[in-house]
Amino acid sequence: MKQAIAAGIVRWTGVGALFRNLFARRNVTIVVYHDPDPEVMRAHLAWYAERYSFTTLDAVADALESGRWGDLPPYPLVVTFDDGHRNNARLEPLFKEFGVRPTIYLCSRVVGTARPYWWKTAAAERIGTETLKRLPDPERRRRLAEAGDDPDRDGADRQSLTWDEVRHLAAVTDYGAHTRTHPILLQCDDQRCAEEIALCKTELEEATGLPCRHFAFPNGDFSDREVAIIRQAGFRTARTIDPGWNGPKADPLRLHAVPISDDASVDWLSVQVTGIPAWLRKRKNGGVAPAPTPTHGDPLPAA
Repeated sequence: MKQAIAAGIVRWTGVGALFRNLFARRNVTIVVYHDPDPEVMRAHLAWYAERYSFTTLDAVADALESGRWGDLPPYPLVVTFDDGHRNNARLEPLFKEFGVRPTIYLCSRVVGTARPYWWKTAAAERIGTETLKRLPDPERRRRLAEAGDDPDRDGADRQSLTWDEVRHLAAVTDYGAHTRTHPILLQCDDQRCAEEIALCKTELEEATGLPCRHFAFPNGDFSDREVAIIRQAGFRTARTIDPGWNGPKADPLRLHAVPISDDASVDWLSVQVTGIPAWLRKRKNGGVAPAPTPTHGDPLPAA
């Protein structure tokens, strides 16, 4: 009901169109998905196609590095997927149909195995995913293992893409790194943090034979330490989930993005893509993300 009311307000007031004209015309919108159903994704891509121009992270990185921001199309939009869920393979026909080349961020020690995404286990449900996120990384892994879902061992069912699927999808997608095992990096010591970031890049490049140029922070959590490691590892970009847009002065290793619900109706998509729900959620949860903003400049007034 709340979503329907919010979507109605956005349509009636024209807020969505206003945000697109003010912020998205010459700034890059990056949307974040995980494991959407093909029917939902088809509706979303059709909605984007009428309002945005699909582009890639490599094109954004080129524009930032060269200073030729005008090389990007108007209303540039990048589609990304986190984790490498097995059902992402079902989206291949849609990528071809709509001419979009998304980036899928892979966990190099989960993809190609039957290891679970730790937050999608019965153990995580019993303990509490948010509780586990706040634990030091060794303690998180220990508690999951003791509860019957060792994140370092294969589970009963495969949740991720296989390497054959990854290599096949490379014709229509780009790949980025999402760490080896999807820990909360802020809860890792220096050595494990560096390994999760740098070795993920190495392992993905060895498995695919393709360069891995882009990174996404698990859970959106990062500090200056993680950014320094990413820079040293040679990534061109790193994507956060801090809501907002990216202009010609954006930090390529702290790119803003807009999380989109995998099951969002098109009406709710039109609200989420404004960045306002993500910003309000961050604010409510005590996050430090800025209000939606096209670069790193003045924030929007509170909604």
